Amino acid sequence: MTSPRGAVAAITTSRAGRRRAGTLVAIVAGAAVLVGCSAPAGPAPDRVPGRTAAAEPSATAVSRGTFAAVGDSITDADSPDFAAGDLGPGSWATYVVADGVEFAGGWAEWGATTEQMAASVAPVEADALVVLAGTNDLAFGISFEVSAANLDRIVRTVGIDDVLVASIPPFTAVPAAAEAYNASLEELADDRGWRFVDASAGLRTADGRFAEGMSSDGLHPSEAGARVLGEAIGAALRED
Repeated sequence: MTSPRGAVAAITTSRAGRRRAGTLVAIVAGAAVLVGCSAPAGPAPDRVPGRTAAAEPSATAVSRGTFAAVGDSITDADSPDFAAGDLGPGSWATYVVADGVEFAGGWAEWGATTEQMAASVAPVEADALVVLAGTNDLAFGISFEVSAANLDRIVRTVGIDDVLVASIPPFTAVPAAAEAYNASLEELADDRGWRFVDASAGLRTADGRFAEGMSSDGLHPSEAGARVLGEAIGAALRED
């Protein structure tokens, strides 16, 4: 797989920095500049851990088990405190919770590579683990072999047997690289006995870019895109 390092340089802030300045820059082929992806400023609405005002389960929702999640900004999104279950409407996890699957914990941070995830996760008790990781590895030219080793470490550390690996969303700067990464993810999942779900299929056009309305910056899903991701992941979690 061709590394996009020569075509893309990505700069992300920490959560604290993101909430102060909220800047993400991608430089495509040394010319085009993409700026965006800040979390909304101001106080967050009252939330119960594991639930959000944007996506409360209905009164008739039946419990469908529990899940933990590990990821980067695509998972964390605008969540005030992801690890505590205080999820934002820009996080796909919100829509899994709305479908009746209880959030049990996990780890997600803006700008995180798989190496940073592997170094930061902790054991979680849940029925399933969802991992959506790799966009930042692509951005920084990290080989898939290194990513795979880090994913192994994540799964070992979290300690959940049922592992669901989700495809990464389109990468507008280098769409072919994202598609190749997802193909490698699927092969890895097959080899490890994990489940793979192409949750990003509903975000993509035929040429591998974001469909209209699915992203506002060509890198992160919009709220509508997060819902598509979450519904696909939720459906996969419900499968036996």
